[in-house]
Amino acid sequence: MYQRSNFSASLLALCMLTINGCGSDSKSTIETQQTEVDLAIAYSVSGSAIPATTEFKNSVTTLNTGIDNFCDNKNTDTLAALQSSWQSSFITWYKVLPFRFGPLTNSDSASAIMDYIDSYRNATAANRIIYLNDRNPLLSSLKTSPDAITLTSFENSRPKDVGLFMLESALFATTANNTSPALIVAEYDNSAKKCDIIQALGQELANRASDIEDQWHTNYRSTDKSYEFLFTKNELENYFSVLDNDGTGKPASETLIVSIQEFLDFAGNAKLFTELTVNTDTIWSGLAASIDTIDNLLNQSPLTLLSIIKNNGYEQDMITIEENIILIKQAINDKNQIDFTAAIRALDGHFKTSILNGLNINKGLTFSDGDS
Repeated sequence: MYQRSNFSASLLALCMLTINGCGSDSKSTIETQQTEVDLAIAYSVSGSAIPATTEFKNSVTTLNTGIDNFCDNKNTDTLAALQSSWQSSFITWYKVLPFRFGPLTNSDSASAIMDYIDSYRNATAANRIIYLNDRNPLLSSLKTSPDAITLTSFENSRPKDVGLFMLESALFATTANNTSPALIVAEYDNSAKKCDIIQALGQELANRASDIEDQWHTNYRSTDKSYEFLFTKNELENYFSVLDNDGTGKPASETLIVSIQEFLDFAGNAKLFTELTVNTDTIWSGLAASIDTIDNLLNQSPLTLLSIIKNNGYEQDMITIEENIILIKQAINDKNQIDFTAAIRALDGHFKTSILNGLNINKGLTFSDGDS
């Protein structure tokens, strides 16, 4: 049981009344008692993960509109607009990426759904650069193949052959790696099939973005319950077997904190600034979006995780965490890789120690170290 901090009974009553189904599902007669941390987690998820999944889905819809506009009228202006739409989709994806559990990790064919959006995140360090280097040869092969490309052509593709990074390569460079907008447009003019390719890639991306949003908001794994409800009420074990990853009974607080820590570990150790900046430096804006999401998650009113940490006797840790987030944001603004890496690793350390302690979360957790 989590330690209760000295919050007023009236605030807890407010939380119980105002959280969406806080304590009970509107279709159920069973009411579940929730701890203060549970309530704060529910507010955090409602104010961060839920809007992030909708924003990502909407940005991909806009991206696909941009693809159609460009293919109907190929010129450097419509290309620039399309490239901007891709960047927006990448940035909104990085708002979702810290939540690497539930809908993102469900299997789609042989791999997690998120892998078909972002093959880089879950790949080994060795495979990441291989996957990135394989993009243009695959695009060249598809372009010259006699096989027609339809909107469903990539339904059974390997994760590394679809997703945001494959689209990036198709939109920001020629298959010969020339980044001149005029030459990119000329390549599309000379091969109508290349538009078929990006339209099919866009369709696959839209399918996965919609699936993630639907599972978070409406229907998780055919339960007719949203993942938000099942996760924040710690109800997953009542719907899934103990042999299922969703049925282990792990508290939402533990799952969430571990997922954030793993993202910070990834951001602090992966070669993001060398491997993901070949065509664009959008990774900086993506990381800014991730840190804003994490900051928002820790400070979601009316019952914040940081306020619980403070009231449980870790006020100095709370102050240090807030200062650390400011340093990360400044390093991103300055595009200072050294300062960013130092600050993100420091915040990673807080998620392994003071945040666990301040929220009275399982102290026996084993965290990743080095890039997960």
